[in-house]
Amino acid sequence: MFRFVAFFFLTSKLLLGIEENEVRIEANIFEANEKDRVSIFSGNVKIKKGIDELNSSAVKIYFDETHQPIKYEVLEKVSFKLYVREDSTYLGKADKVYLFPNTKKYIFSGDVSILEIESDRRIEGNRVSLDVESGSARIIGNESKPVVMSFKIEAKKSVGEKSRD
Repeated sequence: MFRFVAFFFLTSKLLLGIEENEVRIEANIFEANEKDRVSIFSGNVKIKKGIDELNSSAVKIYFDETHQPIKYEVLEKVSFKLYVREDSTYLGKADKVYLFPNTKKYIFSGDVSILEIESDRRIEGNRVSLDVESGSARIIGNESKPVVMSFKIEAKKSVGEKSRD
C-alpha cells in the first residue's frame, strides 16, 4: 500500500503544475498501476500543458522506468486546442488522440476534425498523424468519409484592374 501511495505522489508531482514544461490533469477518478507504469484518469478529464489543452472522458498515461510520460492515450470524446508553433493553433475534435511527448508526434483517430485558426484551413478524416518536429502530416480517410481539406485563397486582380490604395 505504501508503494502505491508513493507512486501516486510521484505521479502527481510529475503531472500537476503550471509551468510550460509541466502537465496539469483534472479528473473525477484517478487510478495507478505501478507494475505496468500506467496512470488512468477518468470522468471529465482536462489536461493542460503550457497553453495546450485536451479534454476527454478518459486518459491513460504510460511512463518509463524514470517515471517520465512516454505516451498519452486520450480516449472518448476528445476536444483540443494545441499551439504547435507560434503561428499555428489547432482547434479540433477526435474519437482518440495518441500523444508521444518525447518525439512530439500526435495521432488523431476516429471522427477527426481539425481547424488551423490562423490560416482558416480545415482537415477532416479518419486518421491524422502530425509530426511537430519535422512539420509533416498524413491524413487518411475511407470511402464513407474521405479526406477533406478546405482553405481560402485570395482573389487575383485581373490585368486591367487598378488597386484601390
